[in-house]
Amino acid sequence: MAPKYVAIQDDLVRRIAAAEFRAGRPLPPQRELSEEYGVSLMTLRQALRALEDEGVVEQVAGKGTYVRAHRVPYLAAGLGSIVDDLAAQGIAMTTVQLRAEVVTPTPDIARRLRADRVLEVERLRLVGSHPVVHQLSRIPAALGTALLDADFRTRSLYHLLTELCGKIPARATETITPVAATPDLAALLAVPPGTLCLRSTRLTLERDATPLVDDEATLVSDRMEVCIERETTTREFRYRLGTSTQD
Repeated sequence: MAPKYVAIQDDLVRRIAAAEFRAGRPLPPQRELSEEYGVSLMTLRQALRALEDEGVVEQVAGKGTYVRAHRVPYLAAGLGSIVDDLAAQGIAMTTVQLRAEVVTPTPDIARRLRADRVLEVERLRLVGSHPVVHQLSRIPAALGTALLDADFRTRSLYHLLTELCGKIPARATETITPVAATPDLAALLAVPPGTLCLRSTRLTLERDATPLVDDEATLVSDRMEVCIERETTTREFRYRLGTSTQD
């Protein structure tokens, strides 16, 4: 028969998986849990130590035991869509297409894409049932009309650009910055307003430097982490201080 702490460990894992105890939040106090399970504090602490060894929880001195956030690792290597990149890592992602429409862009987007009308494609990316990325892609309308009726739930934008428009993405510039989720964005991502997110802003170009896609992807920082592979011959990185650090 398995020790009592193993049964408690398994039950706590079940309750965490069922979102009874959420990532980043504390578990109930140890004394409360020991009374609930009808065991001594020593037995309960054995279960918590086992969970900590497995990376399920972490004990913070003076504060309690917290459920660890499980982050999906996103390996940024090469020029591809986030769905294709994660699929190559064995992680399945579901796409919900929110809208696709031709609009007048902001002056900044118009300058970046050299276009006064653009196709905006808005998607929500999920891993399991959890929203992890909100993505807004903009394509010059001259190309976008061929994509207006495309199904972005099952095909990547880069693949569709090649197949339907004959355009091959060749290179991109990308900036990643921290942002706080607005109320509208927080509702889509199922997080509280103000939650810290990472925003990737990417401009994808053809080989002759013609702009193809202006992409804005907002990642929930406690659900995804960005991993970067570096090779001296294939990628150039530049670090720049934000304006708040240059005063």
